[in-house]
Amino acid sequence: MASSLITMANLANDQGFRFRVQAAMVTAGLQIASEAVGVQSGATYSLRHEYAIQVLNNTALYLDRFAWAAASNVTVAGDVGPPVSIASSTNANPIVVTTATVHGLSTGDFAEISGHLVNTTANGTWLVTVTSTTAFTISVAGNDVGAATGQVVKQPPDADIQFAVNSAWNDLAGVGVKT
Repeated sequence: MASSLITMANLANDQGFRFRVQAAMVTAGLQIASEAVGVQSGATYSLRHEYAIQVLNNTALYLDRFAWAAASNVTVAGDVGPPVSIASSTNANPIVVTTATVHGLSTGDFAEISGHLVNTTANGTWLVTVTSTTAFTISVAGNDVGAATGQVVKQPPDADIQFAVNSAWNDLAGVGVKT
């Protein structure tokens, strides 16, 4: 339990993850702000719509709530892979990252690289193209050859983040809360 809470906390505070959550917030907010009353009650519509306008007007104010809601989603938290040590990286475009052991990534996955020294442009959250079980590329130019420093951690896909944000929306908007 403690390790899953640490994973959630690390994810909720990760800048790359937060950027992707913010994009999901805007997507959900735009959809909700433009929806019709439809089958939902007038009160539910009003709460969802007002919250969407507030979120869209100041995403930074609501980012912590959504980041924690997404990070605590069982699917999203389960998408995070174990850290894998980096063996090297190239000074090329795209950068080729080689891991010390099998990385477990697939082409189209997001991976966060952190603590990689010398070739520091590799640090961040990237969409990867897998070239072997211990190598992948990221679409950025290297700034030097990187040695065996840092780690790679598989991140949740955008679809799971969007689902988690959409799922949390009514709770965060106060739908169903009795006063």
